[in-house]
Amino acid sequence: MSHANTLFQTSDRPLGTGKQWLRVAILLAGSIFLAACSEPDTTEPAPRPVRITDVQFRQAAITARYSGEIRARHESPLAFQVGGKLLKRLVDVGTAVERGQLLATLDPADVRLDEAGVSAQLAAAQAELDQANKDLNHLSNLQKQNLASPAAVERRQDQVRTTAARLAAARATLGSYARKSNYTELRAEQAGVITAVDAEPGQIVASGQSIVRLAQTNEQEVVISVPENRLQDLRAASSIKVSLWAYPEHFYVGRLREVSPSVDQVLRTYTVKVSIPGADANVVMGMTATVQVERNEPQPVAWLPLTALTQQHGQPAVWVFDKQTSTVQIRTVTMAGYDEANAKVLGGISAGEAVITAGVHKLIAGQKVRILGANP
Repeated sequence: MSHANTLFQTSDRPLGTGKQWLRVAILLAGSIFLAACSEPDTTEPAPRPVRITDVQFRQAAITARYSGEIRARHESPLAFQVGGKLLKRLVDVGTAVERGQLLATLDPADVRLDEAGVSAQLAAAQAELDQANKDLNHLSNLQKQNLASPAAVERRQDQVRTTAARLAAARATLGSYARKSNYTELRAEQAGVITAVDAEPGQIVASGQSIVRLAQTNEQEVVISVPENRLQDLRAASSIKVSLWAYPEHFYVGRLREVSPSVDQVLRTYTVKVSIPGADANVVMGMTATVQVERNEPQPVAWLPLTALTQQHGQPAVWVFDKQTSTVQIRTVTMAGYDEANAKVLGGISAGEAVITAGVHKLIAGQKVRILGANP
């Protein structure tokens, strides 16, 4: 019995001891884990990779571009000097014409009738004058014989003078109608292109009424619209260039020729004409053109990519790279303007400094960085 109890107690002691050791092991493991978690991480973060650019100040140009249309410098309406029925129009819009080319004609019937009437009046006046001269000669002979009074001779002389004046007027009128017969033909005064048609055959037109519009092709220009706040830049331009939409790679030298004295009341723009002295055969009226106006900045500026810009307290700023410590600091800058891809900086940074151009939104002051592409 005692032996059995001894065996039972002996067999129970190892079982209790195993559970205790299990509890101890768990507690030790937890303590080690907590100790490991409570130890501070002394590993420094890797420097953030960035890109930089060196600051360079230079005299920059302000560039503005305006879309316009190629037009002739000289464009004028052509009209008949007499009125009548338009018989023929021999040209249409876009027709190229030479100097002296026939463009349109009036029905000459009315002019011919008027000319015939004046011719008849001229013949009658001539006959009347001849008769008056005969009568005057007859009276003069009678006066020599004391058969006619001086008063009768004087009246006949007055009649001769009146008839002669009427004859001269008839001759002048006939000459006018002779010229009018030539006025029934409308001819081009200069070589050019027809840009508009203002009358159709069969229409009754008045003297001086526009029939067609002729644009001379020897001088061409670009007509653009410029906002009122850009006129000063245009007048102070250091360079004006013209390019065609059809040939965008070729530039022509432009010259400011005229600025309209009045502003468009709706668009608030001024009509500006830029001449093209070196225009060639590629410059055709009606083409779309771009006028590029450049004006030098009054102060040198630094050109930075737009990706270099950030903000500090609502003001534009950049991150400046310290080449000695490889750290960055943010700095507020003064801007001169922007274009499609660059920012023009007037101040806040100095020539020779390095500015971060990529990754600016993930930086903090004093942070170490690594320049991409540089040797570690």
